[in-house]
Amino acid sequence: MSSQSYSSSDSESVVMASPSRSDFPTVFVPEGHVALVLLQEGESSFYLRIPLSIINSLCLKPRKYLIFLGWCILGCEGVLALEHDGDEINTDGGLDDQWIYHYVPAATLDLVHAVDLEVIKARKCVFSEFTETRDEFSTKLLERDVRCLWTGVIDYGARLHIIPPERGPEWFRLIVENRPNCSENVTTLNDINDIRNGVFAYSTIRAAFDLCHLAILKTPNQILNPEDIPPRDDRHVYADVSYPTSSRYTLQWLVVPEPGITTIVPNNRDATFKRNTEKPKPSDLLLHYTYGAAAIKCWGHGTEVLKDRANPPRPSAPVQAPIRPSRSSTAGAGTGESDGQATWDEDDVMLFFWGNTRAAKERHLKKVEEIIERMEQWRAGVAEDSV
Repeated sequence: MSSQSYSSSDSESVVMASPSRSDFPTVFVPEGHVALVLLQEGESSFYLRIPLSIINSLCLKPRKYLIFLGWCILGCEGVLALEHDGDEINTDGGLDDQWIYHYVPAATLDLVHAVDLEVIKARKCVFSEFTETRDEFSTKLLERDVRCLWTGVIDYGARLHIIPPERGPEWFRLIVENRPNCSENVTTLNDINDIRNGVFAYSTIRAAFDLCHLAILKTPNQILNPEDIPPRDDRHVYADVSYPTSSRYTLQWLVVPEPGITTIVPNNRDATFKRNTEKPKPSDLLLHYTYGAAAIKCWGHGTEVLKDRANPPRPSAPVQAPIRPSRSSTAGAGTGESDGQATWDEDDVMLFFWGNTRAAKERHLKKVEEIIERMEQWRAGVAEDSV
């Protein structure tokens, strides 16, 4: 073990042990980065490798930001530690270069998967199936948003689905059904073209969001408060829109954009909505899901650990051609596959973990009980017929 200076919340310098790189041989942390281990299986880990400069640009409390990422992705509450089964560390300090941090769930993860990803992926819908409803969806968004939420433009705006339609209605339904514990009422959120699954945004924002370069952070949430992220910039706000009074919908760049883009779309810019509208805002649940997915796409490594746990072995299957690059390309350097198996993308990883939330397991148990009941009824009927 190596020792490094560690900053505590009261700004006193204390010495704590940082895990040696040799303790986690599959976790590579280059200079200027930290690692957040989300699942450790023996010497293998699924983890995020995140540039410190990005974390510090997105959150004023970087340790809380790591907890937020763990909560989004795993779908359960937990703490930040220096070992996978270690004690909680203070959340008010900073992060140390090249250190490995662990998200430790409050309850042990029992990854007996309640969702068969390969079956669901085989039922994906083609994007063209939704063409008839896209114009109606845009109209509904404009009635609530009036203009791009973050730039105020109208002419170069476009509808943006938070969960892409090509994922299909069953995938969308599973995200909602398998949701982590949250206070949002989503009992009626069952349509992928629901206004809560979209925003009206400048075309550049939509393109960056589709690529997972950009994410929307909704605060307050289970982990972060509005004060935990940088204050919004002082931009011109049109008279027909205003900022929400008790929440923030903040655009955050998870990768450094091309020069000049931040002039139009700055980091940490907040959304405005139509004044006095009673139409529902974008769903917290869906925004947290896509934030976690974007983090996996940009920083995720080691998905082979998850694939080994997800489903029974299957014959190799051809990888489907991508429908659009936003939700089908490889998620980070550690997520590509070289063994002929179908590639997992960021949405597969998210549903793998969310498929083990309490809601998912309760739903799965209920389905199993219903199957058993139908089988018993069938057997009873066969027995009566044979008498």
